[in-house]
Amino acid sequence: MAYGKVLAVLTGDESDQGVLAQGADMVRPVKGKLFAVYVITVDRSLPVDADVGPAAAKGEQILTNAEASVQLPRGDFEAQLLQARELGPAVVREAAERDVDAVVLGTSCPRDYGRFSLGEDVPYILEHARCLVVLWREPPAWRRQRPGSRANGGRQSAGVLTGV
Repeated sequence: MAYGKVLAVLTGDESDQGVLAQGADMVRPVKGKLFAVYVITVDRSLPVDADVGPAAAKGEQILTNAEASVQLPRGDFEAQLLQARELGPAVVREAAERDVDAVVLGTSCPRDYGRFSLGEDVPYILEHARCLVVLWREPPAWRRQRPGSRANGGRQSAGVLTGV
């Protein structure tokens, strides 16, 4: 499906390339606009607009890499660095302010106490966003490196479901 405006949430992890590619694929058919954001979470002991030099430099580098890798005309892509207390509410607010049709965000395979967990931000966005939310999950590292896995060109039996 095609969407006029899509917000891609970049985090600096391995899912960013998939998030960007998915977002670009969603806007390309209608020559829509892809907005990419990187959110710096600022500790509550500091003002939300505090100077966060190293974190800002990291975010700028991530956005610069995104601009270089996204396959869209220059006017169809915009990148922005945000500072907020928490990622989830910042993304929901940005999506509402830009009136986007969809949010694309990624996750690796996070673990809390040995169990799969989406943390707090992803469920917050899924619950509160007023638009479509696309969650991009990269395969776990152990799964990508296993001999015979699809990532390594192997085949999987049809109809067999495997868990994480």
